[in-house]
Amino acid sequence: MEIGLQMFSIKDHLKIDAKGTMEQVAKLGYKYLEPFGTPDETGETSYGFGMTYADTKAFLDANGIGLAGAHYYYLGNPYFEPFCEYYAKLGAKQVGSGGAHFPGGRQDVLEKCELMNKDAEIAKKYGLRYYYHNHYREYQPYDGEMVIDIILNNTDPSLVAYELDTFWAARGGVDPVEEIERLKDRIILLHQKDFSKDAGEPLNIWEETLDINVPVSREIDAPTRRLELYAEVGTGILPIQDYIDAGNKIGVEFMLLEQDKTRMGEMESIAKSMEAFKKFTGVEWE
Repeated sequence: MEIGLQMFSIKDHLKIDAKGTMEQVAKLGYKYLEPFGTPDETGETSYGFGMTYADTKAFLDANGIGLAGAHYYYLGNPYFEPFCEYYAKLGAKQVGSGGAHFPGGRQDVLEKCELMNKDAEIAKKYGLRYYYHNHYREYQPYDGEMVIDIILNNTDPSLVAYELDTFWAARGGVDPVEEIERLKDRIILLHQKDFSKDAGEPLNIWEETLDINVPVSREIDAPTRRLELYAEVGTGILPIQDYIDAGNKIGVEFMLLEQDKTRMGEMESIAKSMEAFKKFTGVEWE
């Protein structure tokens, strides 16, 4: 599989100088990107690169960089269609939701499934495959069924694929290798970071940190994102080689670094993870 970068890893740099930051990323050697954006009335500059289509296309072409996908927020965003048009023109093959919260229980999940189906139809109009990205909160039961299963059972499998974030799945109490094997027909992308050796709490968030029976709202979720939990690839406790092997077994094309938070500078962080990725087998960089 190819290794790429989810641009959320460099979010603070992007706010200051989008073009300059992307040039630094290109120099490091990341050849595949997954941008993230919240499409709004400002148009192209809200779609993830912070640049116009013309400037983004010129940057990608000049540096030989491809698009592994693109995240958008939020489900049902009224500006999602021009976002799709923009990424289709840039040559992307797929776009997807960066995630959602489901504080209203099972009915909330079902309503958001309808939004996913509708957004997936919009993406299809532009020749794009659609996918959903998980966090730990998809791995709690509502009325006896895991949220992720409610999602996958109530979205059109021909339209809605799945991007498994192995860190968040492990936080949700499941083995990512087993999850890759279980959901192989829906998984098309993987996200990777590492869980710190000095996190100060169990990897499984339901063991001590949260009550698995209480739906996770944004307010409940926010304190669970402590800086100390995150580690650069290869410096924590996750068996990343196992995830790579499992992903290759089912034909996953991309594993994307997504470093939500870091105790070092963002550019230093993604460089350190790149060094670690190059020591694993079954990955490519070109």
